[in-house]
Amino acid sequence: MERANLININPIEAANRSQIKPKKIALIASPWIFDDQVEFRSQQLGLGYIGAYLEKFGHEIVAFVDPMVYGGFKIKTPLETKYRKTHRFGLPDSEIIKQIPKNVDLIGLNAPFTDSRLTAYPLIDAIKQAFPNVPLVIGGVLATTLPMQVLQETCVDIVVKGEGEIAFARIANGQPLEQIPGIAYRKPDGAIHIDPRRSEQLTSIDSIPPPGYHFRPMEEYASWSPRGDQSRRTLSLISSRGCPFTCEFCSIPEKGQRWRPFTPDRIIQEIDMCIEEFGVNHIEFEDDNFTLQEDRAVPILKHLAVLRKKGHKLESSFPNGVMVDRLSRDLAFLLREAGTDIIYLPVESGDTRILVSMDKPMADQHLDKTREIAKYCVEAGLFVSCFFIVAYPGGRVGKKDYLRPEYEKHLIREGDAIYMRGEDEESFQNTMNFCHELKRIGVNGITPLIATPYPGTELYEVCDKFNWLAFKDAKDVVTTVSYAHMKPEYVQIETPYCSRTRAFERWQEMTRVFEAYHNVRRFKGDMEHVPTKQVSRHEDLSA
Repeated sequence: MERANLININPIEAANRSQIKPKKIALIASPWIFDDQVEFRSQQLGLGYIGAYLEKFGHEIVAFVDPMVYGGFKIKTPLETKYRKTHRFGLPDSEIIKQIPKNVDLIGLNAPFTDSRLTAYPLIDAIKQAFPNVPLVIGGVLATTLPMQVLQETCVDIVVKGEGEIAFARIANGQPLEQIPGIAYRKPDGAIHIDPRRSEQLTSIDSIPPPGYHFRPMEEYASWSPRGDQSRRTLSLISSRGCPFTCEFCSIPEKGQRWRPFTPDRIIQEIDMCIEEFGVNHIEFEDDNFTLQEDRAVPILKHLAVLRKKGHKLESSFPNGVMVDRLSRDLAFLLREAGTDIIYLPVESGDTRILVSMDKPMADQHLDKTREIAKYCVEAGLFVSCFFIVAYPGGRVGKKDYLRPEYEKHLIREGDAIYMRGEDEESFQNTMNFCHELKRIGVNGITPLIATPYPGTELYEVCDKFNWLAFKDAKDVVTTVSYAHMKPEYVQIETPYCSRTRAFERWQEMTRVFEAYHNVRRFKGDMEHVPTKQVSRHEDLSA
């Protein structure tokens, strides 16, 4: 895994501003892909942070183009891939380009998913045709995980891997590309250069300004949350970055890195401003580890609780889940006081062997801790659902201390490397039994997901190594075309102990036996505190 270039002192904060030539910059979001209808929209936090950081150096954001706002989400265009038909949503490329000023100096494009290549690649080529002499920079999950493919398949100029603030600012400030860590670009002779590192990341992120509330279309964004909630006015917010853990299925590019929080005061000020300016009454925390440090989470939650006591009809949600081993009884009750309408516990499997194969943190203690925390959440009066990954194929064993004699028949040894075979009928039944146990505790629902090998993840590499990928040509595969409804053809892993058909059957069995929830696609008029039944979790939407 590539490691981030973590730095304690910002190398460009002390730059001689008089030597920087201010640039006019356009920031553009990629159109989206859904199977049949738009299920949510992003508030484009990634582009917001990039733009706000660029402004610190005198650059001007002359255009912020989101093809999904102002009715763009209604524009549905058939999109046919090698394996299935789907749809592109958003303004056509020609209309996106019309919003870019002719005197622009630099263009930045966000591609938040690996699937974004189906809409981003044609858009890149259209932009370069219209602006052949303007540098075009791409960032996001697609750029981070598949930089070589992006450069080979398009005429983009520069790819930023990882967090984009420092790298993009270096580019905008005119620094020679060969001196910028964590980027990939095409040299004058046509050769592709890829820096082996991720882009530089600050160990302290409070110097990064809030994500451009003055140039993002916040009125539009507040009306439709990144999880499809149209019943409340939502602020999508990140209070921390990074993840210190290394779960093999995770598609978040910055996993296994240092976790870096914003200070509670910074987040509280941002929340208060958005309540006053935009009338938000729902905070959707996009963090992957909001409660990693309890003493940091507590002031934020207490502030929300105080606002509610003062009469604000404020609710909060944590749709990516809250780590089981970082929850406590006190936090569970505080989450309820802060207006948390539903809490998701990322259990992933009811079989410890499968948790070991996922490289799940504290795998050998995870199920006991889940029982304990589930009881606390139910006692606190939280609506509780649990994430499970069905038909997990297995993976490399990262912590050999977790191995037990009874696992030996499931192991594949290759030199020093040890791999664990994944979910078979016995382990699936163990998961079903654990779900029944959670239901007896008082857990309201289960959110089952079928294992998906996102390019760039260890899960993808393991599936490729053992020929478990149902479709070998990854660039022609749409990893997710619907977040609300699973279909058999979406299953992409086939193992000797679980076929694609059986994987879908296991998912069906879980949804048939247990109530399945995810808080997406709530509509105006929906009853409060009644989550819409859904079954989805997805790649990071905060990009």
